[in-house]
Formats: sequence, structure tokens, C-alpha cells
Amino acid sequence: MRVPADLPLYELIKRDLKSLMENGDLPQGARVPSELDLARKYGVSRNPTRQALRDLELEGYITRAPGRGSFVAPRAQHQRLFAVNGWRTVAVACPGLECHYTRKVIQGFVQGTQERGVHAMVYFRRLSTEDEFDFLADIRNSGIEGVAFWLQHTSQQILDLLRKFYQSAYPFVLLDRFVRGLDADFVVTDNEDVGYQLTSELIRRGHTDIGLLTFEPEATSSYDRVAGHRRALEEAGILFTEELMAVHDPQGDPLSALVDRIMAHRRRPTAFFCNNDGLAAMLLDELAERGYGVPGDIELATVDDNELVEALDVSMVTASQAGLEMGRESAKVLLARIDDGHAPLQQRFLKARLNYEPTALQGAARKKGGRLAQKEKV
Repeated sequence: MRVPADLPLYELIKRDLKSLMENGDLPQGARVPSELDLARKYGVSRNPTRQALRDLELEGYITRAPGRGSFVAPRAQHQRLFAVNGWRTVAVACPGLECHYTRKVIQGFVQGTQERGVHAMVYFRRLSTEDEFDFLADIRNSGIEGVAFWLQHTSQQILDLLRKFYQSAYPFVLLDRFVRGLDADFVVTDNEDVGYQLTSELIRRGHTDIGLLTFEPEATSSYDRVAGHRRALEEAGILFTEELMAVHDPQGDPLSALVDRIMAHRRRPTAFFCNNDGLAAMLLDELAERGYGVPGDIELATVDDNELVEALDVSMVTASQAGLEMGRESAKVLLARIDDGHAPLQQRFLKARLNYEPTALQGAARKKGGRLAQKEKV
């Protein structure tokens, strides 16, 4: 069995047993494998298995009867790690606060709960798949009435846990991204519309050769923006070209190599749609190094969640997600779910704010004498 290098053996065993309890594979009252059985299963001594069972007993997950073994305890006995005495309490969790948009979401959520006299606990944590499972399981057993959160991983283990949440009517709301086929309340941006609107504006400005820079489309936000981009091209009768698309992976090829490949294409792009403003800022530097000006030679369109475009003082076609509205709506949906755990699902798509006036101005592809036109003459 492969064990993460930074995870103690007893923690691995404890985590696995918690997973079985949360998924219902070890229901209340079920007998828990003994120290010896666990030692054989994991190929370890009895020391880590003894520690794992001791911790689970202290946290209220199991009860131990001398001579009989260990048994899954009722949920009510589980240690309430996050409970706040005297308050109705909900939680909101996101990966971090470095983004202007996420700060607005949190602000809106807290405002929405305060208006109902409910205390909001805020967590900023980047989590591994295992840590996210443990975090959500602990939230469920903490006394917190419900949680809104960015889903950072979509492992089968975590999706199974969320299905258990739904089946047991534990209130939760997915923020910013959702999982197709998963029964869950969510409040997200209409990301397909964002990609469609930004690409359509580039087309209205005269561009037919449009590059695409995105992250690996694992989250629905990235996937849907790419889908909207492709839909806009299709409706305009423009063939989508894989060679004009670059998927930036920080662990893969450097961005410079991706840009070189796209700019060497026979249909050299006169505009780019970037998945977010961070990518747009990096692309801006790459284009400048190659002598291209923005927007004079190449126009960029992006989702500007960090307000980077204004800070960079470069004209781009942009849209911004409605962070404050998303936070308030998610609080509203979560509190409604707490009030009625069997109400129909609330799945809301919010429109982004377009930061431009649709125009028919000539784009870089039509400019005479620009750097791009000069390069094509060489």
C-alpha cells in the first residue's frame, strides 16, 4: 500500500476508518476491525493501529468495550470541533483571500448570514484530497448547521461523502463551481455565457483568428468558459483550431513555449481569450517580449477577478464575476436549505458584469501599418 510520505501511519488508518463511517460502510453500532486485524491489513505493527483507535475513541467516533471490541458510536457523540456555543452557526470555506473576487464572495456571505442573525465561521484553506475529505467530515459532525464552500477536489471519495450529505439532508452549497450529475445546491457564475460574450466581442471587433489560453479544464468554471468560447466561434462560422489553444500547466511546458507555438501558426492570432486575468497578465509579458503591443497589435479578452487590468493600465475586453451577489445568494440558499432540508434543489447561475460597450471598432487584424501587419510582410 502506497502511503503519502508526510502522513503518519496512524493518521492514514484513522482517516480510512472515518471514511468508512461517513460513507455508511461502517454504520452506527457496527464492529470496528481490531488492532490486530488492522495491523494485518496495513502490514504494520500494532502501535499505529492502537494509536488510530485511541484517537477515534477520544474524538467520539467509536466506543471500546473490554473483551468485546470497538464499535461505531452515534453521531451525537462525535467531538464537536468547530461548534460555537450560544450561536446559530454556519461556515464558508474558500482556498484563499488573494483574489478580489473571493473576498467579495466572503463579504456577501457574511452580510447575508448576519441579516438573519446567524454567525458565519470563515475558513481559508488549500487542501489536499485527503485533507478536504477530513475537513468536510469534521464540519458535518461539528454542530455547524451548514456550509458553503469551493470544492477543491472531485475524488470519488469526496463525491460519495457529498452524496451522503444530500441523502441525510445536511445543508451545503457549492460556490463558484459545481459537479455535473451531483445533487447539490450551488451558486455559480454562468461561465459559458462569460466565454461566449467575451469571444463574441472580439469577433465584433473584427477578429477571426483568436487564440485561447486556459488552465486544465477540470473545474466546471474553466470547462464552461472554453465551451462558451467555442460556441461563439461556431455561431460566427469560424472554425475552432486546436493549434490556437494552449493549456497552461505550471508543472508542464513553460508559457513561453506555448506562446511561441501559437504565434508560429500560419493563422497567427490577432486576439486572445484568456481564462482569467492572471493568465492575461502573463500573456501580456510574453507578447511584449516578442514586440507585440496590446491592444495595438493584439487584443486580449479576460475575466478580471483581481482587478489586474486596471492596475496594469492596459486596455482589454473584460468581464467581472458578481462576487458580492454570489456570497449573498449562497447564504440565502444555505439558510433556506437549513429551514427545509427537503425543498427542491437551488442551482443558480449568475451573470458576470461586462466591462465594455459592444462595439464594431476595427480590430488589430484590420489595422494597416501595425507591428503585426509589418511582421506579416517580412
